[in-house]
Amino acid sequence: MTIDQVISFMKTHNDRFSLMGADGRSIFDVEPIRSIINAIQDGIYITDADAITIAVNSAYERITGLNRNILIGRFMGDLVELGYLSNSASLEVLKRNEVVTLVQTINGSQNILVTGSPVFDEKNQLICVVTSVRDITELLRAKHAQEQLENLFRSQSQYKVSFSSQALIVSRETQQIFDLVTNVAKFNSKVLLRGETGTGKSKLASYLHSISPRAEHAFLELNCSGMPDNLLEMELFGYVPGAFTGASAKGKKGLLEIAHQGTLFLDEIGDLPLNMQVKLLKVIEDNRFLPVGGTEFKEVDIRIISATHRDLDEMVAQGEFREDLYYRINVIDIVLPPLRERRTEILPLIEQYQRNFNEKYQLEKSLSPEVIESLAQYDWPGNIRQLINVVERLMVSTPQSEISLKDLPEYLRAHSVESNHGLNLKDRVLAFEKDLIISALNIHGSTRATAEALGVEQSTLVKKIARFKS
Repeated sequence: MTIDQVISFMKTHNDRFSLMGADGRSIFDVEPIRSIINAIQDGIYITDADAITIAVNSAYERITGLNRNILIGRFMGDLVELGYLSNSASLEVLKRNEVVTLVQTINGSQNILVTGSPVFDEKNQLICVVTSVRDITELLRAKHAQEQLENLFRSQSQYKVSFSSQALIVSRETQQIFDLVTNVAKFNSKVLLRGETGTGKSKLASYLHSISPRAEHAFLELNCSGMPDNLLEMELFGYVPGAFTGASAKGKKGLLEIAHQGTLFLDEIGDLPLNMQVKLLKVIEDNRFLPVGGTEFKEVDIRIISATHRDLDEMVAQGEFREDLYYRINVIDIVLPPLRERRTEILPLIEQYQRNFNEKYQLEKSLSPEVIESLAQYDWPGNIRQLINVVERLMVSTPQSEISLKDLPEYLRAHSVESNHGLNLKDRVLAFEKDLIISALNIHGSTRATAEALGVEQSTLVKKIARFKS
């Protein structure tokens, strides 16, 4: 059946097929069906109620490469048997009397996505099947490109950081460090952060990135500790499709590529295996890298910030860390003191994380003065990380609104008893008051601002400070 015969068939059965326009006339009286289906960009394939092909449009010929002359008038089962099509949506529709979507292979190679829709008359008798066709290869390419773009944006969004002045606790002991960080942030010099575990090296690296010219790009963090060499290499360099058995068919971008124009923070770099140290050194020297299984180098523009709690000088002497890499990453050397050496930050940190967890978990909990005093006097061997964990534990594990000494972990209760042994109530209150005032002074700077924050007269605050010095 030719397309003209289809038009004739439609007109003959106008009471079944016509679509009424606004003027009440049949659309087929106005616009020939040939023009309608050829104007559609998706492929259109129409069969009658016996699965005989009665029409295809130009888009179908373009997508599949099949000429309408070999299709019109042919039974769908014959086309499948001859190998033109792997299956038939029309035949499935006729079996089920419902819309059917399936993947079809054309001439044994090209994959297309087809959706067959039955057309019924007013007596619910099936008249024909209209199938729409899309090249699934094009769809998959578009989907893959979209996934790659979304993954990149997600990675960048996940690692972007912003800081307000309230989020950073700066004391006399750390002011010089933050001044140095603020000064070097505008340059691309590599920075090495040293300090005990939990002293805030990751947060300082994030802060440096957030005030640098690279702030609008990705900040990515890789912990080099405890990760197998091959996994560490794939995380850092990524891999090309088919690089190894079980590799993703799409390949994978490494952190070096995702961090392009941004910052890569290598935490615990002292744990980086020697073979990986060599590869990292080449990246730093050449500003390019080779993905796992790849044959083409990729150029990269990143700033590297490293951190460690280990003694790299001793490791270099022992041959456990490459001397050339050490000097490459150690242009700016910054040492973060432990929390026990910056005690004036303890109370502000407790207050900050108490507020954060109240907001996060929708709580209204407070710490009793005795608890605050105990936490302020503790040495915190695990530093800020330990403090955060303790505050969160207290906030979520206690049923009452005010957290008391009995809620503290055993080691903190024992420390509280030991540190307060021999002190009467007056001495304990004075000690707590002194810590509170000194912490507030470090935050606000002037006695005027500190007095306002604490809700006391400036003259009263000055007298108390003088008493502390006597």
